[in-house]
Order: sequence, then C-alpha cells, then structure tokens
Amino acid sequence: MTVQILKETPQHLVLHLEDGRVDTVINDDYTKLKYGKSYEGNRIFYKFEDGIEVAETFNERIFNCTFNGETIQFRDSQSNKLSEVIQKESKELYIELYKQIYFEKHRTELLNDLMVESYGGRVVAQTDGSFVIDNVFMINSHGQAYFISSKRSKNPQWSNLCIVVEGRLQPQVIQTKVGAVEFDTTLLTIMYKIDYLISPTVKAETGEINNTFMSQLPNWLQKQVELEVFGKIKKGSKCRHVELGDGNNA
Repeated sequence: MTVQILKETPQHLVLHLEDGRVDTVINDDYTKLKYGKSYEGNRIFYKFEDGIEVAETFNERIFNCTFNGETIQFRDSQSNKLSEVIQKESKELYIELYKQIYFEKHRTELLNDLMVESYGGRVVAQTDGSFVIDNVFMINSHGQAYFISSKRSKNPQWSNLCIVVEGRLQPQVIQTKVGAVEFDTTLLTIMYKIDYLISPTVKAETGEINNTFMSQLPNWLQKQVELEVFGKIKKGSKCRHVELGDGNNA
C-alpha cells in the first residue's frame, strides 16, 4: 500500500490513494506519521533499543506495545501521543507514556493493594476511581469528599464534605511491574484526604479535631470519628447538632 499526501491544511490531509482515488483525513500526529514518507499508509511498526516494540494492529490507531516484559494495548485516545513519541524517536518519552497507560489500565488493582498495605483494609478502591473509607466516607475520582448520611437507611445518600488541603503536596510514587509511577496532582490530593479521614488532625492548643471538619458531620459520625481518634466519645462537644428523633444526640 502506497499513499501520498497531496495537500496539508491545519485541519485536514488530502491523500492520493494507491487505487487513484483522493481521500481526506483529519490532520493530527497519527495521520501525519501514518501517511507520511515513513509509512505511506501502511501499519506502523517501530523498535526502540532493549527490545521495546510498537506494532499497529490491523485496526487503525490501536497498537500492541511492549516494555519490561509486559505488553499492553494503546487505544485510539493515545494514538497521537504515541505517534509524537515515535516521530521524536524518544525512548524516555515512550517509557513515561507506557507507565502512565499501564497505571490507568491496572489502577484499581494497584491502588487496592496500596490501600491494604497502607491502611489495613479500611480503604477500598472502587472501579469508578473513587475510594470508600470505613464505609462512611468516600472520595471520588476528582478528589471531592463525601460522608454517608445515615448507616440505618436502606438507601443512604452521600453528602458533600469539605476538606481543605493545606501546605504543599509532596511527590509520591507507586511501584509497578513496569517501574515506579508518579502520582498526578489529583491522586496526590485524594491520598492527602484519605490520610486525613483515617487520622483527622488534632489541634495541639485545644486537643480537639478541626471544628470546620467535625461540624459538617452528623452526630453519630462525629462520635465514630472521636472513637477512632481518642478511643472515647467526647462529652459536651461544641460540634454536636440538634437532631430530633434520631437518637444520636449526646
């Protein structure tokens, strides 16, 4: 198969096909590599050193890619980034991209293992990217925190919970079969909030948990947090709400 680029505009490539027909495709990194002089419309194959290989399947924009003895499939959404890496002939950029995609494909499994190792099963990673802490708190894939409205309800609702991330987030990595993968800012924020919900900060001057945090919680959940932190329920807490008929007042 031999294809030539007849004309290039910012949006499209005009192609002269092998059978004489003219076709138009979107102009992006993948099509410029695919239909340029290096491949002329043929499947894309590329080898880096150390046995690292990229092989386009018979489906356009889908690649089987190898690194460190592992093979994963890059899909349509990664085809432009991969094509850019090939054009730059950069092994370092390829490894970085490979690790990112490997992590996303194995995210739930990897993070569940990390949660068990770090928190002894108190935190469970969900398939939608969220995390459930002690079955009463949740942090979604965007870093928004929630608390469960009631443990008694058959259909409990999740309510927004404001947790302010203070200070600078420190870099954190997770070890995988393809090497260390650094957490992005969103995942760092999630990890910070998980740490806080597992062990809320106690103010040294008052010996109390942050009032802004506690006052958002229903009384029963305030007590559960106090039991985790202090080993007992704090009597006369200023954060308690008047909750008529729920039996949770103290």
